[in-house]
Amino acid sequence: MVTAYRGPYIRIMADTFPTEVPIRSAATIVLVHDGATGVEVLMVRRNRKAVFMSGAHVFPGGAVDEVDDSHLARRAVTWSGDPEEFRWRAAALRELFEEAGVLVGPRSDVDQALEGADLYEALVASGERLDADVLEYVGNWVTPLGPPRRFDTRFFVVAASGDPVTDDREVFDAVWIRPGAALEAADNGEWQLEFPTRHTLAMFLDHATAAELMVAASAIDVEQIAPRMVTAEDGTIEFLIPGDPGFDEAIA
Repeated sequence: MVTAYRGPYIRIMADTFPTEVPIRSAATIVLVHDGATGVEVLMVRRNRKAVFMSGAHVFPGGAVDEVDDSHLARRAVTWSGDPEEFRWRAAALRELFEEAGVLVGPRSDVDQALEGADLYEALVASGERLDADVLEYVGNWVTPLGPPRRFDTRFFVVAASGDPVTDDREVFDAVWIRPGAALEAADNGEWQLEFPTRHTLAMFLDHATAAELMVAASAIDVEQIAPRMVTAEDGTIEFLIPGDPGFDEAIA
């Protein structure tokens, strides 16, 4: 059972609570590799001026764009599974490159300044393709009412290494870190981690190697998690997830 983390980052003042925010599709990708002391994940930090999750440590990712569901993207990204999943997987791989400079699949270098359609066109021209088949789907979270933006985000994981180079616009401070160390940094107040990020990190605590983690990831039966809100006595809003007391009575 998933249990909610109780921390200040999931509270907002009630008078700032929006009544209606459109939900956009998004994708996040967790890069894992075998570090010197165990499995490590790649994390970046959101720009402090960002409208959504400013200053938080996150996995590379972002909104699914129209180009991610295009014929061009299908020429640049290999995917042999359900066509309905393609756009999320393409977006995850595209965002990983745009934010951290890591390509999953291609062996040739690509100009990191390229984004969106330009990136896909460069891959097609080089004969290279991003590899969506190696991604494992491990989570699906819907941002609750409260933040200024809402996303239906799919989380993927892939075993791949590399030397990340952040775009320093949307994200910065790329770091390979053990999941437990990231959670400890959040508990100590050194890092800001949103609950879906914490939950995902916690899923990876018990695996000795990246290969072992990927096997476990392949067996995950993903269910969408959509938190709900309740108003606390002090006027703030607390978000609950399935299994929490009061979840069924809270506003969806």
